[in-house]
Parts: sequence; structure tokens; C-alpha cells
Amino acid sequence: MITLNREIEAKDIKRLLLRVYKRYSSGAITESKAYKETYLLNSVLKAIEVTDLEERLQTIENTLKNG
Repeated sequence: MITLNREIEAKDIKRLLLRVYKRYSSGAITESKAYKETYLLNSVLKAIEVTDLEERLQTIENTLKNG
């Protein structure tokens, strides 16, 4: 488990996805468990991506608006 004192970043999700893959490949977790963990991590990754895009778009809009 990751203890965070900061925001989760895409690189954190990548690391966790690789960890799930390794655990599944070694037989430490079932296919069902790997699927559930991967689904959840991909949902978090999507939220991070959307939030980042929203922030970038807002910056662009503010720059265009304020010259």
C-alpha cells in the first residue's frame, strides 16, 4: 500500500499497474483480483488525465482571455 502526503500522479499508477501485473504473473493473485485492481487503477488514471487536461485548458483559456 502507498501512503501519500501528496497527490497521486500517473507515474504512481504506472508503478501500481506493474505491481499488479507481476503479482498476477507469479500466481500471487487471481485473474479476477488482477482485473479488479487494474480496473480501479485505470479509473484513477483516467481521472488524473482528465483533471490535468482541464487545468491545461483553463490555463490556455485564461491566457487567451487576458492577452
